[in-house]
Amino acid sequence: MRKLGKIAIPLVGSTALLIGMTGSALASGTITSGGSPYTGNVLATNLGSVTLSGLSSLGSIINTCTSASLGAYTKSDGTGGQLNSVSLTGCTNNRGGTTTVTALNMPYTGGHVDYDSTHASNRDGTITINAPNPSVDVKAVLTLPAWGISSMECHYGLTTSTALTINVYNPTNANKPVPSNPHGQGKLAGQSLQFISGDSRCPASASANGNFQIVTDPGGADLVLGP
Repeated sequence: MRKLGKIAIPLVGSTALLIGMTGSALASGTITSGGSPYTGNVLATNLGSVTLSGLSSLGSIINTCTSASLGAYTKSDGTGGQLNSVSLTGCTNNRGGTTTVTALNMPYTGGHVDYDSTHASNRDGTITINAPNPSVDVKAVLTLPAWGISSMECHYGLTTSTALTINVYNPTNANKPVPSNPHGQGKLAGQSLQFISGDSRCPASASANGNFQIVTDPGGADLVLGP
């Protein structure tokens, strides 16, 4: 598994966090803010560290980033999702080095937000970034002193038919990942991007984990996903 130092999101996704949703018992929903349908920009920022990990031919690589943000756009009916910006900073890896990640070819389009009437895994819905998605190209440049590597460049994308799905939690959901945070949240739990080009020693995939709060941008108002 190869690893990254920033989120893509489509990631990271990304994926990102506000582009689309799918899953079992899901149906189109309505996104509101202050009781009214909301169409516009949203901002997802990390709650705690974000990790990106992979297994290369040299061994495992685990990146830990202290700051992450994803800027996106959505319509109130959950369609028209678009990831416009990705920023991850303060990324170090378990091989004594640093990782810098850049999302290329932005914006990333495709996907939708759905409401989950069954509340599987205690979620209120999902964000799904459709795959394959040829536009997604997340570049990671790693320094790996423990292995004597001064620079290793890896590119990751969404090349399989498996969509990138992120669980979403409303502000009042008592089971959201970080209950002490008052806002709506999203959770990345091992969703992966696939290696598309770069050094042959790069991991074959990069797995992302992290929690994010999601609010309107600008304004920082809460968002609610309903039927």
